[in-house]
Amino acid sequence: MDTALFTGLSGLRLHQNYIDIIGNNLANVSTAGFRGSRPTFSDILSFTVRAGSAPVANLGGLDPEQIGLGATTSTVDIDTAQGTFQDTGRPLDVAIQGHGFFTLTDGNQRFYTRVGTFGIDNDRNLVDLRTGLRVVSSTGGNITVPISDTLPARATSRITFQGNLPAHVGGPLAEIVQSANVLEQGTSAHQRATGTAGTGAQFNLTAFVGQTLLVRVGNNAQQTITIDAATFGAGPVNASVVAAKFQVAGLQVNANNTAGTIDFDTVDLGDDAKLKFDDGPQSAGLLAALGLTAAQVSGSQSTATGTTDLNQLTQRTLPYSNGDQITIHGTNPDGSSFSNTFVYGTTGTTLQSLVTFINQTIDSTQATAELTADGHLRVVAADKKPADMSLIIGDDPSNTGHSDWTEFRVVQDGTGPDTATTSIEVVDSQGLEHNVTMKFTRSTTDTSSWDLVASVDPTEGTVTGSTVSQIRFNNDGSFNVIGGGSNTLSFAWNGNAAAQTVTVNLGTSGQFDGVAMLGNDATVAATDQDGYKAGSLLNATFDKDGKLNGFYSNGQSRTLSTLRISVFANEGGLLRDGDTLFTESPNSDNAIATTANSSGAGSIRAGSLENSNVDMAREFVNLIEAQRGFQANARVITTADQILSELMNIVH
Repeated sequence: MDTALFTGLSGLRLHQNYIDIIGNNLANVSTAGFRGSRPTFSDILSFTVRAGSAPVANLGGLDPEQIGLGATTSTVDIDTAQGTFQDTGRPLDVAIQGHGFFTLTDGNQRFYTRVGTFGIDNDRNLVDLRTGLRVVSSTGGNITVPISDTLPARATSRITFQGNLPAHVGGPLAEIVQSANVLEQGTSAHQRATGTAGTGAQFNLTAFVGQTLLVRVGNNAQQTITIDAATFGAGPVNASVVAAKFQVAGLQVNANNTAGTIDFDTVDLGDDAKLKFDDGPQSAGLLAALGLTAAQVSGSQSTATGTTDLNQLTQRTLPYSNGDQITIHGTNPDGSSFSNTFVYGTTGTTLQSLVTFINQTIDSTQATAELTADGHLRVVAADKKPADMSLIIGDDPSNTGHSDWTEFRVVQDGTGPDTATTSIEVVDSQGLEHNVTMKFTRSTTDTSSWDLVASVDPTEGTVTGSTVSQIRFNNDGSFNVIGGGSNTLSFAWNGNAAAQTVTVNLGTSGQFDGVAMLGNDATVAATDQDGYKAGSLLNATFDKDGKLNGFYSNGQSRTLSTLRISVFANEGGLLRDGDTLFTESPNSDNAIATTANSSGAGSIRAGSLENSNVDMAREFVNLIEAQRGFQANARVITTADQILSELMNIVH
C-alpha cells in the first residue's frame, strides 16, 4: 500500500502547485503588463511488474504490466499572448502592441518589461516609476527629457508660395471714353415730282381742284394738302407754286423751275426716314399728274467715316448752316477741364474736322481723340493708369439744336498693371520676426511674365535684393521658370550685421504644386517659411515608432530620443525577476536590440498601458479542476490508510 500512498501524495503536490499557479495568476489579474503562467503535467516512471513478450508458436504475445507511481509538474510556461490596452491619458505612459519589451537598467544589469509607466526624475532622466530603473534609448544610453530646454531661433532661408495669378489681363489699361452709340451717315427718304421742263407753267392741276393729297413723314400722322381753286384754278403753275403748297412738317421741298421738278426729302436721315404719298378720298389721278408714286420710300444709312459731313449724320435733327456752333468740353485724364466751340463751316464740316478740333482742345500729351473703324468717336488716355476723363459734345444752347449728340461713356477704366499682394513673417538670426510684403506685378510688355518685389517697414531694415524678375508660366498655366536669373531676396535688418538671403520657392517646373497662372482670381500667398523664433519645451510624448518628440512654444517639434525595444527568439524562456520584470535565461537567447516597428518589434501606443493577459474566467475553471484533482488524490490516500488499518487489525 506504500505505492498508493506515495502516488496520492504526488497528486496532492501536483494539484497544490496547480492551485499556486492559478492563485498567482488571479492575484495579478489587475497588474499592468503581467503575463500569466500555464502549467503542464506528466506521469512519474512506472513500476514494471512484468515485461511484455512477443508471440511464440501457438501462444500470443503479452503486453507489459506496469503500475504508475504518480504525477509531477512538467513545465510552468509564460503566456505570451497580447493583453488589452487601458487609456491613461499620461503622455509618458506607453504600451507595446506586438512583440518586444521595454529595456531598463540599474547601471549594471538590463531588465525587460511590458509595463511602460515612465516618468522623469530629478536628473531629467526617463525612469520606470515603479522601480526607479532608467529607460534605455535606442543607442544604449539614458533618455534625457530637457524640461527647461530652449530651442534656438532659426533664420528664414526659404519662403514657399502657392496659389493662382490670374491669366485674365486686367491691366495695365488706358482709360477710354467712347460714344455710347455708333455714328452713322444716312440719306433721306426722297421722291421727285416731274412737270413740263422750261419756263412758265409746268404743272396743270386745274382738273384736280377740290381734291386732296395725303402725305405721311416718318411715323407721324398723315397731313392733307388741298388743290384749292385760288392757287390752281386759273390754269398751269410753275414748280415753285406747287412746292410752296407742299410745305409740311419734317419735309424739305425744293423746286427747280427750269427743270420743272420738285424734290421732296425728309429732314430725318437713315433707316428711320420714311415718306409716303397717297391720293385723298374721292381723289384719283392726282399722284400721277404730279409724277409721284404711292409706294413708301425710305432712307439708308451706313457707318460714318472721317469724310462724312456733319449734316449727313443720322443723329442730326436739322441741317447745320455755316456759323452754327458745337460746344466741346470735358476733363483730361488728370482731371483738368477743357472747353472750346466748333463753328460749322469755319472750323470745318466733316466728322474728321471735328475729331481734329477735339485733339486741339484736349491736352494732347494726356489723351488722343479718334474715330474707330466701327464708327465710334472716342478719346484714349496716353498713360495706362487710373484716370478721370470725360467728354461732352452738344449744340450751342443759344442756337436752335441741330443734332441729338450721343452720350460719351467710360468703356474702359484706366488701371495700372495687374498685381497680387501677400505677406509673411520672416525670422532673422536673432529670432525676431519681420513682416515682409511681397507684390506680384504683371509685365506691361509680356502678359505671361510677372515680377515679385519685396518690401519691409523702413524702421526694421531694408531689402537689398528686393526683386525676383520674369516669373514665367507654361501654356497650361503651370509654373515654368524664373527668367530673371535670381530666385532670392536679400534683407539687411537693423542691428544685424550680416545680410540674410532667402530663397523663393514658386513650385516645380511643369507642375501645379506651387504658383500657377489660370483663369481664376488671384489667390497667390506666401504659405510657409522655414524659420522660427526661440521656444521653450512645452510637452514631450511618444509616437508609434517609439520616438520621444518634444513640442516647443514656437510651434516647432523635434525628436529628443528613441526607445530601445528588445525582442527575443524565445520570449517564453525569459526569467521572471519580480516587479513585472524579466531577465535573460539560457533558453531565451540574448536580447535583440531594435526600435518599434522594426525587426519584428511591435508599435508604440502612447497614453496607454497593457493590461494583464490573465483570463479570469478560464482561471476559475482551472481552479475547479485543480480542487477536484486535489480531492481525488486525498481520497486515494484516505482509502490506502483505511486498507492499512484493516491489515493491522488482522493480528488481533
